[in-house]
Parts: sequence; structure tokens; C-alpha cells
Amino acid sequence: MYQRDLKVQKGIKNQIRVQFKNSDQKRISISTASTFVFSMFDIIDQRLILEKQLEILSETTSTKGIGLLTLSESDTIDLDRTSYQYSVKKLDTDGTYTPAYSNTYYGMAGTLHLSNDVNPVLKDSVTVTTFNPTYNPDIQLYEFFSGNLYANPEFNGNSALHTVAIYTTAFKGSVYIEGTLENSPVNFGVITSKDYTGYSGVSYLNFTGVYSYIRIRHIPTKGPIDADNRNTAYSGTLDKILYRS
Repeated sequence: MYQRDLKVQKGIKNQIRVQFKNSDQKRISISTASTFVFSMFDIIDQRLILEKQLEILSETTSTKGIGLLTLSESDTIDLDRTSYQYSVKKLDTDGTYTPAYSNTYYGMAGTLHLSNDVNPVLKDSVTVTTFNPTYNPDIQLYEFFSGNLYANPEFNGNSALHTVAIYTTAFKGSVYIEGTLENSPVNFGVITSKDYTGYSGVSYLNFTGVYSYIRIRHIPTKGPIDADNRNTAYSGTLDKILYRS
């Protein structure tokens, strides 16, 4: 029984058929009232990871002696991609468990390999906490720039989603998301923008498309008696940007 290694995909529903056989490798009948339990262990310290009861399939010619193991998304989503041991045990009539052997040599443990070949792995967001001030004589205000952030154009199609999380404290002003297709960026165009009137917290700007680089520009509002728009006591602060493409 279960002589082969199991290959399970992380974070999705996995259904595995477990075939029970006798010592002559012939399939045996199993009552649907029988209780078999699948246990999964850490190989290093034998720590129990999860236990699941097998569903015994109604017997037909093709399903004789088969139990169905179902691992849900939540069973594996938080587990490391590595190899685990597993075993199957049968609940006896006196309330104790007896082992189902893994091979004809009375081995009791099989090997399960947990992989993540189906779901993409999310990249960490780009974090920006420093903004360079530049005086713009046309509007007679300071503009604050994030610098150029690589937008991964090789991975994105026209409908690719980009997300910018904006962390502010009592911020008054405007935030502009700008993009370019230039590989050595000089010219940027405004993609989207948002105005603030004293907001504290996290807000989001989403946009789609292919860009080589983006940058975030924000312009604090100038106070009525301020010499310029760098007085954070009036305009508040833009504290941090998180960008993911």
C-alpha cells in the first residue's frame, strides 16, 4: 500500500487515491464504514503537521480497496516546500489504531513531496521612504520625487495591474503616478493622480499597462502664510510608498 512517493502542490486542492492491497499485492475490499486516517509529519523532528480522514469509495470493479485523500488549499498554503513523511492508520473496533503498511517489508512511512509549481510566487513590494525635493519655478512650488522604479515590462501585458500603496500623515497635497517606456528615462507622463486634504492612513492607486519605469511625484500644499510648501506642520507628510507590478 502507498509504495510510491506522493507529489502534492501547495495552495490548491489535491485529491489522492490510496490503494489498499494484501501481502500478495492484490486489491482488498474495504467497508465504507471503516475509518482510515492520513497523518503527515515533519521529517526532522516527527512533528505532526496535519491529519485527515480518508473517504472510502463505494466499491466497484475500478474502486475496490481505494480511499480518497483530499487536501484543501488551507491545508498546505502555509507549509514549506520540502519533503514530509506520512502514514495511514486504521481505527479498530476497540478505539485503538493499527498501521497500514507502506510496503511488503512492513514499512509504515511514505514520503510526500510538497511543491509550488502551479501558483506564481509574489515578489516583495518596492519600498520608498526618501523623496528628493526639486523646485519648480513654473508653479513656484517644490515637487518631491521618488526616483525611477523598475516596472518589470518583460512580465506585464497591456492589462497588467500595478498597485501603489501611499502612507500619509495629515497630508495635504497631490500625488502623481508617472510612467515611461524609455529604457534610460528622461520623459515621464502622468498615469493617474490623487488629491489629499489632510488624510492619515493608507490609500491605494491602481493602474494597468506596460511601462519601463514609474516614479511617484507629490506636491504638498502651501500654507497661507508659508514661504514655500515645505512646512510639514501645515501640509503633513507623505511617509512611505509601496509599489508592486
